Amino acid sequence: MQNRFPNKIKWLTGLCAALLALSLAAASCGNAATASTTTTAASTTTTTTLSTTTTTTTTPATTTTTGTAASTTTTTATTTTTTAAPTTLTVKSGNMSNIYTLAQLKSLDSVSGYEATRNGAGTVSTTNSFVGVRLTTLIKAAGGMLSGSAVKISGSGNYSKTLSYSQVYSGTFNTYDQTGAPATASNQPHMAIIYQLNGSALDAATGPFESGVITASNQEGDASLWIKGTYEIDILPPVTLNISAASSLSTVLKAIDTTYNQANPNVTILLNTAASGTLQQQIENGAPADIFLSAAAANMDALQKENLIVTGSRKNLLDNTLVLIVPTGSTLGLTGISDLATSKVSKIAVGDPASVPAGTYANLAFTELGLTAQLQPKLVLCANVTQVLTTVASGNVDAGLVYSTDALSSTQVKVVAQAPADINAQIVYPEAVLSASKTPDAAQAYLNYLSGSSAVALFIQYGFTMAGK
Repeated sequence: MQNRFPNKIKWLTGLCAALLALSLAAASCGNAATASTTTTAASTTTTTTLSTTTTTTTTPATTTTTGTAASTTTTTATTTTTTAAPTTLTVKSGNMSNIYTLAQLKSLDSVSGYEATRNGAGTVSTTNSFVGVRLTTLIKAAGGMLSGSAVKISGSGNYSKTLSYSQVYSGTFNTYDQTGAPATASNQPHMAIIYQLNGSALDAATGPFESGVITASNQEGDASLWIKGTYEIDILPPVTLNISAASSLSTVLKAIDTTYNQANPNVTILLNTAASGTLQQQIENGAPADIFLSAAAANMDALQKENLIVTGSRKNLLDNTLVLIVPTGSTLGLTGISDLATSKVSKIAVGDPASVPAGTYANLAFTELGLTAQLQPKLVLCANVTQVLTTVASGNVDAGLVYSTDALSSTQVKVVAQAPADINAQIVYPEAVLSASKTPDAAQAYLNYLSGSSAVALFIQYGFTMAGK
């Protein structure tokens, strides 16, 4: 018995050791099967402040790997952009800038009064009281402004309004009574930069500065002149633009220039219309011109070869169509250009092809139809398409060729045919800023306006087609 007991002890000890090893091995395997490795990239926040704009970007990226078959979860980067309210007001005049904090603005001579507004739909707001600084006080501190200048006021949301000299100094704003009907101002309305409304500072969505028109307590001004978050006032110097344009553009440009001046009251437009060839010669001889609007590519090509236009400013603006017209009361029964060769017709008005693009296109049409020799004795050459139109309308000739837009402008003529399609396909109106312009930036701004929605609507109304459309 005594000899066998130690052996049992040894056997039990070995068994325990084996069980312990097995347990440890199992635990190790279980941990390996469930172990997870997590890698988390630190959240990064970058704040960049440029003037009054704050951009915050937060990029969390988390990758989780589990077991031998890894699964990956990725949280995509998110970007949040917020625009902080302006904290200063800048008044610019030329190269000079006056920058005001709220405290500095409050230290200037203040003005208090009342305001109420009428929007485009005729809705009238309640009357509010305010405290602020007259616009003219800030302009005076910036050196004043010349007659013919304008003031552009910019605010949040890229909203801006440009005021004319007379609006700034004579208060020529629209005013309304408390029903929203137009009224004669009972005092001189004037523009103010406001920092207090109804006894309190402006809230973050409106201020700290807002611009608006002060009126009498029983009257309203235009809501469009109230600019929230006003942050900049620019005094714009007077500018004169000399525009040389083809005669066929005369009527539509006069309409466009009216709308352009409403938005740009510091710009005076001097419109010179004539045949494109005549305008080309004037420009080549040094006539004052900032912009050339031609009725043919050839005239613009000539100026470009002579380096008389600003590189990169040339663009095809409009298309047009050459048409055959007769007096409204005509009984000749013409239905096509070929009818001009018949004995019914004795006189045909066309632009002089030496200077008038419409005359050049007319000659091309005659050549294509094989009528040049037959029609030559009948032609009455005119200095521009406007003269062709009036000559036909007067009944002094039997027919004439003008652009469709010219024909639309008169009730004394009617269209009986169009030029061949391949001829009309060549009719394009290019535009360009001229190298001799003393105000090339203003000239380019005008050309940009011609491609904007307001001008395009008028071009279409007057019968033009935008180039390439």
